[in-house]
Amino acid sequence: MFRAFRRSLGRKLLVAAALPSALGALAGVLWLRQQASHGGPGSDLAFRLATGGLIFFAVLVPVVHAVAIRVLLENPLRRLAAAMRRTQGGDFLQRIEAKGEDELAGLARTFNATLAAITDLHVLRIDDAASLRAMERELALKAQLEARVRELELLHRLTEALAATLDLETRCRKVAELAAARSPAAPFALLLEDLVTGDLVIRSLAGLPGELMGRRLPQGSGLVGRAAAEGRPVVMEGAELTREWLPLAEPPAAAVAMPMLHQDRCVGVMLQGLASAAAFDETEARLIGSAARLVATAIENARLHQSMVRLSQTDHLTGVHNRRQFFARLEVERERAARFGEPFSLLLLDIDRFRELNEAVGHAAGDAVLRQVAALLTREARAVDLVARSGGEEFAVVLPRTDAAEATRVAERLRVAVVETLFEGAPGGRVTVSIGVAGLPFHTADLATLVDFADAALFAAKRAGRNAVRAFEPGQAEDPARRRDVGTTGQP
Repeated sequence: MFRAFRRSLGRKLLVAAALPSALGALAGVLWLRQQASHGGPGSDLAFRLATGGLIFFAVLVPVVHAVAIRVLLENPLRRLAAAMRRTQGGDFLQRIEAKGEDELAGLARTFNATLAAITDLHVLRIDDAASLRAMERELALKAQLEARVRELELLHRLTEALAATLDLETRCRKVAELAAARSPAAPFALLLEDLVTGDLVIRSLAGLPGELMGRRLPQGSGLVGRAAAEGRPVVMEGAELTREWLPLAEPPAAAVAMPMLHQDRCVGVMLQGLASAAAFDETEARLIGSAARLVATAIENARLHQSMVRLSQTDHLTGVHNRRQFFARLEVERERAARFGEPFSLLLLDIDRFRELNEAVGHAAGDAVLRQVAALLTREARAVDLVARSGGEEFAVVLPRTDAAEATRVAERLRVAVVETLFEGAPGGRVTVSIGVAGLPFHTADLATLVDFADAALFAAKRAGRNAVRAFEPGQAEDPARRRDVGTTGQP
């Protein structure tokens, strides 16, 4: 019962207002009773009337107070409490009806004003949240654009570097340099497929031991081998990477092997170290993949260029340099001799009785002999020398920084090597050659004359019985029996 009074402000006010009235009525009744006990006739009736009036007053006052409290106090407070509960639930758009000018009406208006302020703040918060989300989207887009711009800049530098040269080795080196510039602390290696064996060969590197250059790795095994065999990027980290990493090198925290595909064929693999496997995200995958495709196309173009250059510079049958390259090299050596005062010599070598060999065993066997002689000359020559097929069965050897005496010794060594070699397809397996030697500037300073003098010395070797070496001597060029086309006819 007391709890009900404690929880109701109206009941408290009712008790506070009605109790004094009831006590007053009770005191009045007691006083009237005392007066009636000393009164005369008719006092008893007056007492009862007075008592009934006091009792009625005692009952009426609480009732009036109760109604007034409910209407004027409890109902507005209940409405205010209900509004507060709805506000607590998130309803900030409601408003309480505020009538009159009393404190409760003022409280209701204050509450409505507070709700309006809260609503405005809520709207501002929603607007701020929307603005924040828009700003976050803009920042994310800006970050994506900046990352994309950096990607495009790197790809542009890569394209420029690859377009600056057609040399395969230079292109490989440029790729490693750009990779090192982008990630100085990350190891990088560029591996190309060996077109003969299918192995992957390291052609350039950065952040790795130099001893790895040229190292061969089989396809299908290891990190790079798997990427090449599967034709997809392979990412490794931790113990797995330690097992599959390159020999002689400390593995990074993580690495990706990106195959370089050209027309669905793997021409090589780009190996890039990473800070972690998670670093190979969509952006990094797109960048490295785009770079791999660019490099693959550049590698194929460089190889095609090398092939075209080789075809334009070499003899299609023997594989040695052709006549055009022979004369181009003579020009280079003449300029070198004029600038530095260094001599150079020319050997003209002709296979003896080659026409008879062709007639005896056929042109196919004759071609095989030509190829074997070319291979022997290439094997015996120095790296600075040039071996060329100058026509028919005739070969030329350009000897830089070599005087006539040394050139004659070289020619004799070549003649002996031919004699001691068994040639498949030749009758009896034996072939001999005649060699003429001439040099610049000790025999002449003119290239056309140099070639003519070497040819004259070759003719002299033929006249001496073949299988001989002759250096140019005065008078040989005027021999009336010499035919200038000796190099193309096989005679005498």
